[in-house]
Amino acid sequence: MRKSFLLILITLLSFSTIYTQTISVETFGVSPRDAAVSTTDIFDLAYNGLPNVGIGTQIYLKATSSDALSGSQTWMLTKPFGSVADFGTRSNDTNTETIIFKPDVTGTYVIIFTDGALADTIVINAGKYLSTTGAPTCALCHNNADYDFVVDKWSETGHATALTRGLNGLKGDHFGPNCVSCHSTGFDANAVNNGFDDFSFVFPDSLFDGQADITAAAYPDAMKLANIQCESCHGPSSEHFSVIRDNRISISLDSKVCAICHDSGTHHAFPAQWDASGEDATDFDGRGFHGGHAIGAFVGSTDRDGCSPCHSGAGYIQWTKEGRPVDANGLPAKTALRPKATNISCAVCHDPHDASNLHQLRFADTQLGDGTPITFEQYGTGAQCMECHRSRRSAATYASDVKNQSSHYGAHHGPQADMLLGVNAPDYGIKFPSSPHSVAGGNSCVDCHMSGESAVDAEGNVVLVGGHSFNMNDAEGNDNVDACNKCHGNVGESFTNKKYYVNNNADLDGNGVVQGLQLEVHGLLGKLATLLPQKDGVVSITTAADSNLTPAIMKAGYVYLWVEEDRSFGIHNPAFTIAILKAAIEDLGGTTGINMDDSEIPTDYKLSQNYPNPFNPSTLINFSIPEASSVKIVVYDALGREMETLVENKMGAGNYTADWNASNYSAGIYFYRITANNFVQTKKMVLLK
Repeated sequence: MRKSFLLILITLLSFSTIYTQTISVETFGVSPRDAAVSTTDIFDLAYNGLPNVGIGTQIYLKATSSDALSGSQTWMLTKPFGSVADFGTRSNDTNTETIIFKPDVTGTYVIIFTDGALADTIVINAGKYLSTTGAPTCALCHNNADYDFVVDKWSETGHATALTRGLNGLKGDHFGPNCVSCHSTGFDANAVNNGFDDFSFVFPDSLFDGQADITAAAYPDAMKLANIQCESCHGPSSEHFSVIRDNRISISLDSKVCAICHDSGTHHAFPAQWDASGEDATDFDGRGFHGGHAIGAFVGSTDRDGCSPCHSGAGYIQWTKEGRPVDANGLPAKTALRPKATNISCAVCHDPHDASNLHQLRFADTQLGDGTPITFEQYGTGAQCMECHRSRRSAATYASDVKNQSSHYGAHHGPQADMLLGVNAPDYGIKFPSSPHSVAGGNSCVDCHMSGESAVDAEGNVVLVGGHSFNMNDAEGNDNVDACNKCHGNVGESFTNKKYYVNNNADLDGNGVVQGLQLEVHGLLGKLATLLPQKDGVVSITTAADSNLTPAIMKAGYVYLWVEEDRSFGIHNPAFTIAILKAAIEDLGGTTGINMDDSEIPTDYKLSQNYPNPFNPSTLINFSIPEASSVKIVVYDALGREMETLVENKMGAGNYTADWNASNYSAGIYFYRITANNFVQTKKMVLLK
């Protein structure tokens, strides 16, 4: 009986532990774009989300419960002497409550939120702005070796001269009075906190070299707060003076710190695009996945040291600054010094203090699992993407060892760099062909995933493909085909329709139906799956002791899982994807009937005859360039009139294919001409209808 009672008690205690409700309170940043969305909610003013703010700044506090709120919530406030501040309007739903608060004097405000017996506390500091260029200055304490001379580095960034360059005419004639609020420090029209707007200043009638000095002489108090100084991102420093308790200075990686200026109006929409990178998405065949950098779920896997450098923003910054902690065997080390996990945000990829790299990108030369080096010189700004979007191991050794079978077997969940470069593959004794996507545009991943003319459309709506969304399709499933059109001409309206030809054959899976590359890759994956062990209908190289596993099966399983996890289904590297699937299938005794082209970098410029010819309505034009070139391919009619430009772009050495869909043109003779560096050649083609 006693044992039964103890068992019940332990079970109840365990149940209560698992399902314990939690409460948390944090600041809630709101960008100018967010504030403009609705006139009926409580978010009428923008707020950068810092817990250290200027006096009079309207802030928002958000309480979140892991379960439904009880309905008996209270907010309690302890405030500094002389303050008459109180809470403003509330807004709530099932699990959250948000409230307005506006500190009115300098000092510390302790705020406690309670929900029944549960409570959480947040401390807000309110102060005044002093300026980096004034006295005392941040450089007195922070510009030394202990802080990596951060003020000197900041002084080389665009932030450090944001207003003075504008006044000197270096930002163009569109720079005007409305720009000052984001190009100065402490500007808050609704508060008096010694910010830029609290001092006399008149925007000059004309902008020219030397105007900033003239303006500084006329308005010295305001111009001490010109430009985007330390306090713009860390909050006012009047209460700081080496004291860091009670949020008397702030360090935050929250994207809203940047969004307060970079997410406003038609010219500033990067944070809104970034937010879209965190939305759940589906790939082209309808499978769901979490698809973005901004999504909070990234934080969930950072309880393990090996995940922190890529799944936590703070972990990535630590990694780029200090290197990844390793033990004596070179494996990820367990460390108690790992920073608290944060989402991946603007300041994670862009260093606010350091302009050493293009776009202030954080980047440390790295390598793939097989030792392939990744540098800016090779792959441009896309090299930073490759730091995380890569396999973790050397595939040649890992994929051949049957002892590596496990539920986590494979190329991890982001091996796009390996696929894009066509390297770090299981060893089949073959030099696989590789498409030149990694070098074609000069910035690898960025060339396609950030492709887009503007962050907003003609109506002012944020464009949620390309740019800082990194999305290749929008919520309605529309593909960002413009990313391909720059090199390949008109590829149609969908990636799934884009065909890939091997020796003029696009039926790559041999099912008798010519389909787009992604569908053909799916067909090849299906063939490979029939040759691999499965569990519940899914390819699985599990921890179960399977005596039938062989190095060949391990390698083929790696290939299958790699192509799946790459998620482009051939788009990243068509030649390599097809070739390695062919190798895996045939190594296990299957057949594909694919004869691959020679993948060597061409030694000469070449423009091939279009195929088919005559054609109706589409034809393919193959061309080769032996070195980086500015390439242009134009179609002319029989009278020499320019009909359409198929390609106009800087391209790396490689073999390429341009498509021409002539469905809108009349039957007849046409000519196509390539111009690449000093190479010019023209060929004839015939459209039949």
